[in-house]
Amino acid sequence: GNIATNAGGNRAVKYGTTRDQVYSLEVVVPDGGMTTLGARLNKKTAGYALEQLIMGSEGTLGIVTGATLKLKPLPPHKMDLLAIVTDYDSATRLVQKIITAGGIEPTSIEFMDNLAVRSCADYIKVRLPHYDDGHYVIITLDAFGEEELERRVTLLDQLCAGNGAAEVLEADEGRVWKARRSMADAARAESSVVYYEDVVVPVDRVADMLGRAAYFEKRYGFLCRIVAHAGDGNIHFTLLKAGLSDQEWHDKLDAFHEDIYGLAYKMGGRLSGEHGIGCKKIFTMKMYTDPVELALMKKIKKALDPNNILNPGKIFGDI
Repeated sequence: GNIATNAGGNRAVKYGTTRDQVYSLEVVVPDGGMTTLGARLNKKTAGYALEQLIMGSEGTLGIVTGATLKLKPLPPHKMDLLAIVTDYDSATRLVQKIITAGGIEPTSIEFMDNLAVRSCADYIKVRLPHYDDGHYVIITLDAFGEEELERRVTLLDQLCAGNGAAEVLEADEGRVWKARRSMADAARAESSVVYYEDVVVPVDRVADMLGRAAYFEKRYGFLCRIVAHAGDGNIHFTLLKAGLSDQEWHDKLDAFHEDIYGLAYKMGGRLSGEHGIGCKKIFTMKMYTDPVELALMKKIKKALDPNNILNPGKIFGDI
């Protein structure tokens, strides 16, 4: 599942997504044949990189039955820091400064707006620092030497303090990370109908997209919680139906998507950073993907799966 969707996580900033962790794949193709794609090599140029094509194809091109994965040594020293910023614009700019700063090399950079902080804190029943006014930037650092970690922590602390952070604290597992990981459950506790969005933009446009996010929330009157894998440009909007009729919800959702997808593509982004297309985004996939690119994808699907037996109807709809 991780390979078929090219799953990502908060450590993708430093280590990349699933496709960056795979040497080769054992795959069953639509005609029943089995093959191994890729090899345990650091580099190769021998025709098409078909293993990369299979990864992220959402089960439409082949069934992964085995994989050879890369292993990396686990740094023994790690620290999670929480920068709390009370001004929203300053918080988004801080994210950008951490991404571009030299010498810090973050493993992950997560963002939570204040409404997300409150929602998660209420759900896990923990009083978080600056509950009423704090936007959270959570940064993970790791290193092979204790002195190197301390050097990076000092640089990060100075950067945050000089760019609007009200406080810089250690982000503990029992409160801060638990809150961040509970966003989906917290949203469902607030509203029985929730829409999760995950646009992705280049990392140098993260602050711009986060800045516009607050505007969209006010424009459409959604209850909205914003969290992000900010270090790799992946921004999640959690939209709550609470208080809206079915018709209002669908109308506002369509208008929101038209705005947010259009803006993402203008910034050089895409519809999805990690959730994929599936059935949900087939229409918008057609609308926003370059026609030549989309036609090429469909030709590949038809060539590899002419009878359309693997996950039919996904990504493109009817072929």
